[in-house]
Amino acid sequence: MIRFVLDSDTCVFWLRGNRAIERRILEAGTEQVALSMITRCELTYGAWKSARREENLKTLERLHATFTTLQTTDDVSRFFGRWKAQLEGAGAGLDDADLLIAAIAHAHQATLVTNNESHFRRLPGLLVENWTH
Repeated sequence: MIRFVLDSDTCVFWLRGNRAIERRILEAGTEQVALSMITRCELTYGAWKSARREENLKTLERLHATFTTLQTTDDVSRFFGRWKAQLEGAGAGLDDADLLIAAIAHAHQATLVTNNESHFRRLPGLLVENWTH
């Protein structure tokens, strides 16, 4: 069962050696931690535009092999649509990629692990944790 979904920023912190994130992943077990396909896309984009492209792409291959990747579903589209409309109605917004990552975590009844807590705490019902410290 997936209990945690890592946001892109958390993956970057972990890949850069954040020991607090490493410890939490080990405590949870890699079988209970996942990535969203959106996170994979964001990380791949970052690797492609980096000065160390080949090294970073190889690192991502290992990351992708470590964690399950969650896809979009009908439930994801419902959460995404509702949250986007609610945020826009309140005069606020959130990047579509971030909304999709959150909707994927919520649809799987998982906690989103992110350093961008203020972004995601505006989404009703979404469980959010910060593992960076």
